[in-house]
Amino acid sequence: MIGYLRTLRQYLKTPKGAFDARDYLRAVLLMLLSMAAAACLMSWILEG
Repeated sequence: MIGYLRTLRQYLKTPKGAFDARDYLRAVLLMLLSMAAAACLMSWILEG
């Protein structure tokens, strides 16, 4: 497990790794925002 974390840390220090990390974080945030918007819309539709 420690070796995996060390390798991940080394990868994130590279330009490609840093770009990938930002890209994955942006994708996760967009998915969470989409799910929250869908939940709000469904709640609004079902209540009214």
